[in-house]
Amino acid sequence: MAQRGRPKTYSEDRKVKAVRISEELDRDLKAVSAERGVSVNLLINRAIADYLARLTPVDELLPVADG
Repeated sequence: MAQRGRPKTYSEDRKVKAVRISEELDRDLKAVSAERGVSVNLLINRAIADYLARLTPVDELLPVADG
């Protein structure tokens, strides 16, 4: 079976996720990606990674039960 699309240029497997975003956010993403010469996909992946890195661990959020 012939490969479709661009050749794979990354080392790990990728998953496709569909998300809904506002038209305004879509416009902003496209503008910033064009301005910086990077893909919208790269911006989204970096934004998600940055967000996840900043999350407070769950065990720090949950109250500790006294035994």
